[in-house]
Amino acid sequence: MLRTSNNLERLHASTLRRYATVAKQLNPAPQDPQLPRYLRRQAKFGPSPSQNPSSSSPKVYRSRHYDPKAEKNKDKSTLKLLDPYTLSSRLKKLCDANQIDSAVQTLKNSPGDAQNTQVWNTIIWGCLKAKRFALSYQLYIDMKRRGFSPSTRTFQTMFTGLSKIENWSTHTKQLGNARSLYDSFQRHMNSVRKHDPTSPELTAKPLASYIKILGDNNLYQEIFDVYHALPDEGQGSAEEFVYTAMFQALASTPTGMNATPIHHQNAADAKVLWNMMKKALKKSPSFQVDVYLVTAAIAALSRGKTSEVDLAFAIVSEYFGLTAPDDPPSKGTIPLSLQSLDAIFKLCNASGRHALCITFLQQVKRRPAEQGGEEILDHGHLNEVLKARLALPGPDTASSCLETIEWMLKKEILGKNGYKLRPNLISYNLAMTACWRDAYWRSATRIFDLMTGYHSHDFMDGSVSSQPRRDARSPGRNLDPPAEILCSLVRTALASRSRANVRQSLRIIDYLQVKKLFLLDDVEVSRVTVKSYFTSKLASAIVDAVKFVSEVESKSPAYHQEMERWKKIANAAAQYEKMMEAEESDFIPTMVKHWPQGEEAKL
Repeated sequence: MLRTSNNLERLHASTLRRYATVAKQLNPAPQDPQLPRYLRRQAKFGPSPSQNPSSSSPKVYRSRHYDPKAEKNKDKSTLKLLDPYTLSSRLKKLCDANQIDSAVQTLKNSPGDAQNTQVWNTIIWGCLKAKRFALSYQLYIDMKRRGFSPSTRTFQTMFTGLSKIENWSTHTKQLGNARSLYDSFQRHMNSVRKHDPTSPELTAKPLASYIKILGDNNLYQEIFDVYHALPDEGQGSAEEFVYTAMFQALASTPTGMNATPIHHQNAADAKVLWNMMKKALKKSPSFQVDVYLVTAAIAALSRGKTSEVDLAFAIVSEYFGLTAPDDPPSKGTIPLSLQSLDAIFKLCNASGRHALCITFLQQVKRRPAEQGGEEILDHGHLNEVLKARLALPGPDTASSCLETIEWMLKKEILGKNGYKLRPNLISYNLAMTACWRDAYWRSATRIFDLMTGYHSHDFMDGSVSSQPRRDARSPGRNLDPPAEILCSLVRTALASRSRANVRQSLRIIDYLQVKKLFLLDDVEVSRVTVKSYFTSKLASAIVDAVKFVSEVESKSPAYHQEMERWKKIANAAAQYEKMMEAEESDFIPTMVKHWPQGEEAKL
């Protein structure tokens, strides 16, 4: 009984312990938060060797150039910020890649410290080069709104870009913007002159491009208003750039039948401007007359009356040393250039003094290279000489023109600037016209041979070849004759009144398959151009040539075969003439039948 009671007490005690353990697990007592395990291990065992600063083994980094001490001592205030030069380079790259809109957004989103007037000038010039004229002016307004004052360079950039506009009738608003820019430039100049009269910002160079804008719009009175608004002397007065731009504007007058009064008025203004420039030259020792100014003055005076033309020749003698045979010799002060010699030759032809053109050519050939000798000649100069020879009366015009062509071809091979002296189609056309006027068939065939490489002898009576010879030349030297030159060739044969010459010309026409020029559709005929005009003249010459040859019959069977082909060509040419006459075109080459008047002339 006692043993049983003890067992019950043991069982009861174990049950109470089990309950207490479960209760303790269900309701644990609150404990303090423990540190992370790696900190408790460091407190118990100490730091590891890799984290011990006193360890003798140094740290190894991936880069050999990395210095942790320099990184710790680095001041964050010394970091490199975006500077204007870097921003300008980025904008220039975007503009060169034709990403104008991206460049504008980049500029507007860039920090204010990275922007200045030069940066805005860069983006404005990029827009002007891309012909975004309206956007460039809007950026100019934006620049001022953001507090950046435009400099002289800003106005020069704007005027230069606007002066590149070719058709002002489609950019009428930009002319108003140019005038507004000029007013702002005047205020800028007055402000700079008030604060610092010796500032390099005081210059009239930007006005050269503005004067060109006014000249392109035929606003000659405003050009002189701009000139008179400048100071007479000192910094900011008119310089050689301004005078050159004014003479160029007066020289670039319109052409046409009713333009003669404008030419005379502009030439008279150019004479007055030259006299004013000579007075300014005495007041300003730094002002020097250069080749560009003299060339522009000669071009502006060349289409005037006798007094203006005499002044132009006096300028040629004084500055370039080219004199007439009766005038005293002159050494000149400025070497000749390509443009100046071209202006001098055009002066001779425009004034009707054609003999002086040939005289000046001989003087240029004898000049040394330092003064602008034979090395500056090109086919444009020789074309003016051919025009002078063609305008001079005399029986030897065709021979002299042929000699000029042969000299050009010789110098092409032996001269230093040979490729520049190679005759072009204009050269051969002028020479062939001289042959037509003199009725000199021999020179005409020689010019045809030199131009095309064919042998005209293969088209003569008695030596007709089924396959005419053609010389093998370098590319660009064998030229195919256009309708204008072929017309002169046929007319020369007719003027010689030799049926053998006319037959030779018709064989050339037949071999070159000129008949294809007359087989045109109605749509093509309606497009009247210079080419179709001279094609019509060639058709008329062929009809006359076939009619002239058919007046005398021949018993040769070969002649009858040729005559049949020539008559077919003449019939096609006659039909082409009728079709062209039905068009009733107002086209006249080298002339303008309708001259703009009133508001139309201002565009």
